[in-house]
Amino acid sequence: MVGIKNNKQAQHTKKVLQENVLQLLQKKSLSSITVTEVCQRAHVNRTTFYRYFEDVYMCVDKIESDFLESLDMPKDISPAKALQKLLEGFYTNPQISNLVFIEGETKLLDKMHHAMEQGSKRVEPMNGYQETYIMLGMQGIMKRWVKEGMPETPEELTKIIIRVAFADDLQSLRASFF
Repeated sequence: MVGIKNNKQAQHTKKVLQENVLQLLQKKSLSSITVTEVCQRAHVNRTTFYRYFEDVYMCVDKIESDFLESLDMPKDISPAKALQKLLEGFYTNPQISNLVFIEGETKLLDKMHHAMEQGSKRVEPMNGYQETYIMLGMQGIMKRWVKEGMPETPEELTKIIIRVAFADDLQSLRASFF
């Protein structure tokens, strides 16, 4: 029983540390968050923090990985359903969604792209430029959605992203562009 209790305690401590990092990220940049600051907020000592994480960046990396793992995307899921699952994850975990704004300091956007690639059927043919264009466009739309307080449901935003990504509303502009 001791192992189970300690395991539950360890899980609780890691969760408290991660929650405090997420709270601090709402107020300041990742690079300015210190282990000491996290530990003071979590009421644990630095040794406890270092038992679970090498640094604050590793803590954020674990938060991102756990979040994406929790989405549980099957291999045969369609790209639209994978996107919707991701948006639902953000919708139910608004603190996690703020990680999309920490450009260059986290790998959440890259991990999202990889998770969607791994967990969905490939749409062929799509060259690298198209894929980059669509992924960066989706990321921009998600950032705007988060920044505006997620006014649309995940299902509505999925439809918007698909419509925009495949230029459904731009057919009339295409002729005038050239």
